[in-house]
Amino acid sequence: MAMRRINLDGEYAGMWCEMRTDVSARILIDLESGKADRAMSAFARLVLAHNLTGLDGEKIDDVLDAPIGALMQAVQKWSEAQTLPQA
Repeated sequence: MAMRRINLDGEYAGMWCEMRTDVSARILIDLESGKADRAMSAFARLVLAHNLTGLDGEKIDDVLDAPIGALMQAVQKWSEAQTLPQA
């Protein structure tokens, strides 16, 4: 399974997510649904591994327990990387 490591920066520097580079039609539909709960659940299915922490700075198991800013940055960086040619 192809994946890409997304490194976060700014206040989330040092955090990363390893994410799928290919998605199913169902995940894509959920990501683009315009419904936050469906989009975030779909995003969670893209994350294969991570070192994200919760608001208290402690390690988390469920990616959806991470600060929303970290998740939004990961989504943005993943989305931008999806449109670039693979090296």
